[in-house]
Amino acid sequence: MNISEQFLQIGYKWGATLQQRKFRWVAVFFLCILLIMAGQMPAFFQYLQQRPGLVLNDFLLTVLPARDLSKFIFGLIYFSLAYIILRGVYSPVILLHFLIGYVVVLAVRVITLSLSPLEPPLGLVPLTDPGALFFYGGIEVTKDLFFSGHTATAFLIYLCLQERIEKAVALAAVIVLAVMLLIQHIHYTIDVLAAVPITYYCYQLSKRIAAYALG
Repeated sequence: MNISEQFLQIGYKWGATLQQRKFRWVAVFFLCILLIMAGQMPAFFQYLQQRPGLVLNDFLLTVLPARDLSKFIFGLIYFSLAYIILRGVYSPVILLHFLIGYVVVLAVRVITLSLSPLEPPLGLVPLTDPGALFFYGGIEVTKDLFFSGHTATAFLIYLCLQERIEKAVALAAVIVLAVMLLIQHIHYTIDVLAAVPITYYCYQLSKRIAAYALG
């Protein structure tokens, strides 16, 4: 299949999907929610930074040497995001699942962060995030801990993908990312581990919403 045929196929898929009224309404609704939340997140993270919290005793972090892996962490997460968006261009269903899932995960994370005031792990090496200005308002954030947003995003990408090979690669990326976050002492172990089941249930909810939109 040549490039022109691929574009025609993509256009046909999107044209047919956008004809479904429920798909349009659900997609626009969750996109608006995402934009609204994104606009409020810098103020929320600033609140987290000013709030006192608890320091957890994490055995695993005490035996792991702290290293700065910022470039590898964000290279992996941004590559994964670019890939899922590209896959979404070819498949409106994948893009809708990821959009809904990401909004649900973000909303649940706001709740868990609000209910779990924590101080950063001992030995934390600050992340050098190229997206800090957009996501955090340019401030250094170290208290957005429970649960790990990076792990959740990577695992959500894994859940949204459909092909066996790409899912295997995505799962490997989740594991590597989780290990790197712990080596950099960005999160407690519980932050990283809890992200997996929480994200799974968020994805199950997003699947039901997407099924309604596509029904």
